[in-house]
Amino acid sequence: MNIKEKLSEFYKSSRRVWKLSKKPDKAEYSLTAKVTGLGMVIIGGLGFIIILIAELITRYK
Repeated sequence: MNIKEKLSEFYKSSRRVWKLSKKPDKAEYSLTAKVTGLGMVIIGGLGFIIILIAELITRYK
């Protein structure tokens, strides 16, 4: 399989996915934004707690 055939196959596959995809409506977009924001807050909070614990351990070592 040469490069031209690979590109052709990729193009056909990409077109099929593009046709099946749809633009999210307002409710779906809002839910995705909320879940993403919540995940960022949780990960940031965990990072803050880990740094705080590490700081306390090194300070009173």
